[in-house]
Amino acid sequence: MAGPKTKIWLVAQCDEPISGQTVFNQLMRTCLSDCGQIEHLPIGGTTVQKIGRGLLNPLILLARLRSGDIVYTSPPGQMGLWFFLVTVLVLRLRGHPFYAHHHSYRAIAIGPLPQVRLMGKLGAGLITHILLCDKMRDEYENLYRVNDKERFITLPNAAFFSRSGSLSGQERGPRVTVGHMSVMTVEKGVPYLLEMWKHLALNDLDAELVLAGPIPDPELEKQVREAVEQSNGTLKWMGPVAGQAKKDFLEHTELFVLPTQLIDEADPLVLLEAYNFGAAVLAPDRGCIRSRLISTDWLMSMDVEKDATLLLEKVTQVRNERMTLPSLLLEHATALQENAEKSAENFFGEFGVSQDYARDVLKKITAA
Repeated sequence: MAGPKTKIWLVAQCDEPISGQTVFNQLMRTCLSDCGQIEHLPIGGTTVQKIGRGLLNPLILLARLRSGDIVYTSPPGQMGLWFFLVTVLVLRLRGHPFYAHHHSYRAIAIGPLPQVRLMGKLGAGLITHILLCDKMRDEYENLYRVNDKERFITLPNAAFFSRSGSLSGQERGPRVTVGHMSVMTVEKGVPYLLEMWKHLALNDLDAELVLAGPIPDPELEKQVREAVEQSNGTLKWMGPVAGQAKKDFLEHTELFVLPTQLIDEADPLVLLEAYNFGAAVLAPDRGCIRSRLISTDWLMSMDVEKDATLLLEKVTQVRNERMTLPSLLLEHATALQENAEKSAENFFGEFGVSQDYARDVLKKITAA
């Protein structure tokens, strides 16, 4: 059984730059520290750092990796994967099996990519690929399997995140609150959502759209501010939110819209956060999103006129079903997390820990 004497090599970036992947890597480091003794090898945040760690990490593994050690990796995306391939080569030379946890859908959405194919070839059947949903697993395997000994398993993000939500006890007014929260970019669909809202304004819709999150692009920020000024009070931008402000945003939101066009989009946790607070979710069929929605009735087509009509219908549904829908959505969030936790228990079982021990590890993380 894995324990304090089992060495686990964590080859992953856990610090800057902050992203969904680095945040998850921090959580995985905490989980794995309860399963053994962690040896952390960062991958690097900048191009120069990635090149440096791409040369240093393999040398460290070549010198210090021992039979019986466990190797878990979170490979970098895009061009950064090329620098990571030397690490894969060293693991092959040592004949040492390892895990590769994939967090982005890019390799599938615009694949096959040569660097990803090469990683599989260099891995020579030693890799257990970890994907975020069954669809992602199957599509990745179809594109990139090169060896019969390669393994492909599913581990949803939801297993590692807190069930911190609750149904709002506040009395709702006649106006439905539609919400969007992200690092607001074109790729996250912010201009698309503004265009949808323009269509709805023509219908004299009794609803408001509340946007939350930073806007890195000055031009997009200008566009959002102009839309707010012209909205007659039906559109607000809260800026970045965290802590209690984020909780307040989620408690007030009744219908969450994520019209993402991001190539990397795989398993956005913000959808689970919305469900945890009893909010309905509208989103397109990108990455793992279809399998996260309560039903396909809530799928966006990414045709602005059709999606504006769908949003109008769903605002009406949310208003009419205020007494019943939030509870169903919260139940759906619970089911998503329970299924994810079963996958996580199976995953940690491969580290030699018991199911009960794995469950305790997850409880400590999700209670934080």
